[in-house]
Amino acid sequence: MRNLIETFIDVGSGLILSTLIQLLIFPFFDLHPTVWESFNIAIIFTVISMIRSWIWRTIFTRRRINDNRNRRLQGIR
Repeated sequence: MRNLIETFIDVGSGLILSTLIQLLIFPFFDLHPTVWESFNIAIIFTVISMIRSWIWRTIFTRRRINDNRNRRLQGIR
């Protein structure tokens, strides 16, 4: 449960921070989104980031499992 709360705080604070950064930075590029548009853009990037993290975590977990399995098999031989 603690990991879930930490994840919500992490993702939620990132969402708020990215929305604020967009509101501050975009005008330098002559982009003037509303707060709601910036929030929606931040949600899109947040979802993409979460999917990317999940994919990498899955790849490294599978690699670690395969490495451990190979080490055990080599020890048996």
